[in-house]
Amino acid sequence: MKNIVISAPILLGAAAATTTPSLLASTVKDESKPNIIFIMADDMGYECIGAYGGTYKTPNIDRLAEQGVMFNYAYAQPLSTPTRVQLMTGKYNHKNYVEFGFLNQDQKTFGHLAQAAGYVTCIVGKWQLGANPKLPAHFGFDNYCLWQLNYRRTLETERYANPLLEADGKLIPRHPDMYGPDNEFEYVSNFIDTNKDKPFLLYYTTTLVHDPFVSTPLSADWNTNLEGRHRNDNKYFADMMEHCDLVVGRLIDKLKKEGLYENTLIVFTADNGTNVNLYSTMKDGSIIQGGKGSTTDAGTRVPFIVTYGSRQGPARICNDLVDFTDVLPTMAQVMGVSVPNEWDTDGTSFLPQVMGQTGTPRKWAFCHYDQLRQADRPDPEAKRYIRDHRYKLYSTGEFYDIQEDVFEKNNILQGKGSVDAEKIRQFLASELAKFPAWKVGDIPVKQVIIPGLEVKFVN
Repeated sequence: MKNIVISAPILLGAAAATTTPSLLASTVKDESKPNIIFIMADDMGYECIGAYGGTYKTPNIDRLAEQGVMFNYAYAQPLSTPTRVQLMTGKYNHKNYVEFGFLNQDQKTFGHLAQAAGYVTCIVGKWQLGANPKLPAHFGFDNYCLWQLNYRRTLETERYANPLLEADGKLIPRHPDMYGPDNEFEYVSNFIDTNKDKPFLLYYTTTLVHDPFVSTPLSADWNTNLEGRHRNDNKYFADMMEHCDLVVGRLIDKLKKEGLYENTLIVFTADNGTNVNLYSTMKDGSIIQGGKGSTTDAGTRVPFIVTYGSRQGPARICNDLVDFTDVLPTMAQVMGVSVPNEWDTDGTSFLPQVMGQTGTPRKWAFCHYDQLRQADRPDPEAKRYIRDHRYKLYSTGEFYDIQEDVFEKNNILQGKGSVDAEKIRQFLASELAKFPAWKVGDIPVKQVIIPGLEVKFVN
């Protein structure tokens, strides 16, 4: 598959379209625009959060769930880059996902949307969307502090102890006692200080709790076992969960201290399920194995908690379906802008549900998954499915009752389900047929690289 290279004149035209005021006419005054903070943990399935029945120490996230709207049926892609591409562009992967660790460079993101709506934008944490220091600005972010952007990795643990982070074009000085997630939060705090009098969008894609599982400053042996900062050991996962929760608490405290909490939409979620080497004990005594990389619930069902300050409706558990294409239109509604039709997005805003209204709940959620670790090399585990709350239909015909068969061990053959199941099968099949035909091995779109934005590592 050959790459598509966009010429400079087309790039300039595309950039101009992104910021044309008529396309994104605001419906609210600038001074009343809410801030938006989207927090996304790395490799954290729903089972990791106390509010969802988990046993790790997550008091701050649990408090968000108690005070906000906790979505019980929220679904990401099974792996990080596919989720990040879907999240930022509001499109299902068959439209624009071309390679692991890459975002097609002709795409528009919620960063562009926010900039055109008068927001200051910032991304902090994990990047994994292409190695070039110009890319954060290209994709709509005014400021950044990122791991895995431009510098080549030399150790697996460079996101944690002695972190390798870049902020606004400069490498942050490193030290063995530094802890990456704390540096990320320090940048977040400074960004808020600088921009607290303006509407801002913060995409906080924390590096926690991805492996390697290593000690944190909360660990009892952080100061006595220096090897523990770099050597993978599952025993540290609980400490990493606790530290992730601590950072969320620090952020909430910061917002309240600055008088911003009541005027901020906050979303906490994760990019996919937990690492497969982890087994989490639930409050009911059951044990859930992480399912990262799998299209089962263990790989795709994630925590999804939303608070909206003084604009929020009653705190509650919401059983409406949510998938990650829904984030961009929700942000647009918060900003009071319209998403240009030519962006060809797929989601539905869940803001009404957060505000205590009925909204337009999804009847199904869709997943097109093909990790494409290398261009032209499809994942043999690539799959496509459509589902409602209970039933899931794959494009290859497998049909599962997730309520009774969460691990998808018992395919319900055509005509062998209950009357209700067969009605749902028929409905899901008719909806799935509306998507372009695809089979494993097909690559629906080509890679787009713009001159000047080619891969550019710094050794």
